[in-house]
Amino acid sequence: MPRKNRRAPDEYAPPPAPPRPQADAPVWALVPGTEVRRMASEKPYRCPGCDLEVRPGVWHFVVVPEDAPDERRHWHEGCWRVELNRTRGKGRAFDL
Repeated sequence: MPRKNRRAPDEYAPPPAPPRPQADAPVWALVPGTEVRRMASEKPYRCPGCDLEVRPGVWHFVVVPEDAPDERRHWHEGCWRVELNRTRGKGRAFDL
């Protein structure tokens, strides 16, 4: 018969952090002066990083400049990561 040794719950351990909403962008994706959010849409968009379609239902980033909300762009997560690596520290990442 297998043993049933289990740890006693730690009374002094802090409670686990609540899960982040899936629509919140991760910290690495944030850029000052822009709003970055994660979403899955119902219609296709064109990614400015690779010029391919962001298909409906695929989680991606929506990047909205605070001073020009009409210039929002929908990026694949990988394309946004590459863009940030390419432009980090060189100004705004959405100015192509």
